[in-house]
Amino acid sequence: MKKIGFLGCGKIGQALLKHVKEEGYGEIVFIEDPYVELSGEPVIRKAEESAYEKAELIVECATADVLKEHIDIILKHADLLMFSVTAFSDAEFAQYADTLCRKYNRRIFLPHGAILGLDGIFDGRKVWKEVSIITTKSSKSLGREDKERTVVYEGPTREACRLYPRNVNVHAAIALAGIGFDKTHSKIISDPAVSTNAHTIQLKGDGINITMNIESFAAGAVTGAYTPHSACGSIDRICKETAGKMFV
Repeated sequence: MKKIGFLGCGKIGQALLKHVKEEGYGEIVFIEDPYVELSGEPVIRKAEESAYEKAELIVECATADVLKEHIDIILKHADLLMFSVTAFSDAEFAQYADTLCRKYNRRIFLPHGAILGLDGIFDGRKVWKEVSIITTKSSKSLGREDKERTVVYEGPTREACRLYPRNVNVHAAIALAGIGFDKTHSKIISDPAVSTNAHTIQLKGDGINITMNIESFAAGAVTGAYTPHSACGSIDRICKETAGKMFV
C-alpha cells in the first residue's frame, strides 16, 4: 500500500486515479492541478511541502515544464512515475534529476506509454546503428491549422522534443532507451485528415532490422486511446505486491 500524489490529472491522470482506487494500491494524499475539479478528492492548486512530504510515489501527468519546476520537491520526498519524458531532452535537467536521485536515494520510473517493446529497445541499445521514428498526428493535436498533410519537423529527436514537448514523449522514450536524443532521428507529420496517433519505429543493427507500426485512436487529442491503458499497466508493475507471474 503506497501513499500516492498526483501532479497533473488530465486524461492519463484520471485513468490512473480510477485504477489506483479500484485496485486498492494505496492512499491518494494529494492531487496538484490548477484547473481540475474532482469532488471528494484532495485537490491542491499549487505545490505544498506538507502534502508532498506525505507521499511515497508521485505520478506526474502534467507537462515537461511543470515537471522541471517541481523536480526538487518531488525527489526530496518520493519516487517518481513520470509521463512527460521529453523533459529529459534537456541534458542539464536530466543530469540534475540523476543527482537528486543519488542524493535522496530515489527512483524514477519511465513508462512505455504508447510504445510496444520499449524494454527490447533498451536491451539492444549497444547494437543499434540507426533508430528512427515517424509520428503522424492530426493538425489540431499538434496545435496547428494545416489544410493538407505537412512534414512539420525532421531531424534529431532532441529538437523535436523542444518544439513539440507534449506530442513526442514516444520519441523521447525511444531516445532514452536506445541511442540518445542526438542520434535518434524524428519525423513529425501533421495531417488534418487523420483521427489517430500513428508511430512507425525502425531499428537497425548488424543483422537486425525491426519495424513497429503503432496506431491509436485520438480524435484530435494529444493522447491516444491506448496510452491510458498502458499507464495503468505501468503503475501495476510499481504497486502490485501479489505473488504470481509478471511481465517486466
